[in-house]
Amino acid sequence: MGNAMASTRASKRWIVVVACVVAMAAAAGFCDRPALGQAAIRVPDVPYDPTPHHVVAQMLQLAQVGANDIVYDLGCGDGRIVIAAVKQFGARGVCVDIDPQRIVESRANAEQAGVAQRILFLNQDLFDTDIRDATVVTLFLWPSVNLKLRPKLWRELKRGTRVVSYVHDMGEWIPQEVRTVESGRGPRKVFLWIIPPVGR
Repeated sequence: MGNAMASTRASKRWIVVVACVVAMAAAAGFCDRPALGQAAIRVPDVPYDPTPHHVVAQMLQLAQVGANDIVYDLGCGDGRIVIAAVKQFGARGVCVDIDPQRIVESRANAEQAGVAQRILFLNQDLFDTDIRDATVVTLFLWPSVNLKLRPKLWRELKRGTRVVSYVHDMGEWIPQEVRTVESGRGPRKVFLWIIPPVGR
């Protein structure tokens, strides 16, 4: 009974999230699907460099993603992190990328995986995206971008929201946990913070 009620509450919350995000996206002009060949809003902060699939699994496990979570991937690339969160853990997700080609690719991959109906796709600058409904935020950016993003994470995320970053830390923010994972370029780190972060 308790699980059913929690699931119902989560579903209702997701409907509200969808309505709010779509309304904001429409106001900003982001409701239409990006067209092939459409230019990015501005030059992306980081080049496209997909997170290895086994690292994606480690990131989601570290964040303890579950069915009641809403996972935002800021700089989603081909959508693999959000798709895995939805498909493997039953979460819902939001793919955010400034490059319209990445959003086209993310949507196609989600449709192929059969989970597109549980994901929102936003062709937006991550610094302009409203992330207040996130319960998990995933990142694979650059150190300078992580540091620039910190005030937004602090300002908008609810207490208890988990932030996971591949490779790069958050400066003086002390992570709750750090894991070392193997990659094609040698050992890399995955960092977890829980809002509010230690050392803020």
